[in-house]
Amino acid sequence: EAAHWKEVGSRLIIISEPTEYDRLRGHKKHAEFSKQALAFGALAYFLSMFLATFFNVAFVHEIFDALDGKPVSVGEGITFALTKLKPILIWSLFAGLIGLLIKSLEEKFGLFGKWIIRTIGLAWSVASVFVIPVLVMEEHPDNPIGVVKQSAGVITKAWGESLGGYAGLQLGGFLAAFGLFSSIAVSGVASYLLESWVVLAAGIALGLGVTMAFSYALGVAGQVFLCVLYRFATTGQAPAGWDSSVLGQAWTPKKA
Repeated sequence: EAAHWKEVGSRLIIISEPTEYDRLRGHKKHAEFSKQALAFGALAYFLSMFLATFFNVAFVHEIFDALDGKPVSVGEGITFALTKLKPILIWSLFAGLIGLLIKSLEEKFGLFGKWIIRTIGLAWSVASVFVIPVLVMEEHPDNPIGVVKQSAGVITKAWGESLGGYAGLQLGGFLAAFGLFSSIAVSGVASYLLESWVVLAAGIALGLGVTMAFSYALGVAGQVFLCVLYRFATTGQAPAGWDSSVLGQAWTPKKA
């Protein structure tokens, strides 16, 4: 009933008299989340972090199995991830706290301060690129700071290849977006000429379907590429079917 949801809303969002800042923005009331709402939000945030990490660990483990020529399955990946519950939980809490800290600092600083914090956030994201492979391959990855250091270490060994692969994947994403735009544009012109909205709807549906499928395949390709780079950077050997000379030739750092 409407009264029930109104009561729920009143417990999650507190309405009070406007502050000076609210008046400057033309707001007649001041609204803020209650402690209960913040607690629910934090719980949902950390739960989503944990689930994302858990299933990524399961997925990446099966990618490594595939690279080694072993059979793969969803059940096997989930079973493996269950053996890594402790490091997954610790990493999820650590990464979640870092994310909240960066976000809260962004909101407290001015334009220049926000630029600095966002640069730090970008550096954190780059350093964490190989975190999931580290969680999968290391024996006891219980120290989240050590996990980030190992991930950053892989970046320093394969930074050129990572940059080249990132550029290639970004190009794929651009092509997907361009294909969707072109599909909508062509179907829009055809719909206008044929005076039929069905053509436009079909063109949009087809474009969205193809784009989603291509984006999914691109995401899988990105994960496989990261696993190959991790294997190459940590062992110096490329998995079967991959040319080590090709992996090592892009922007290879010069030795002093």
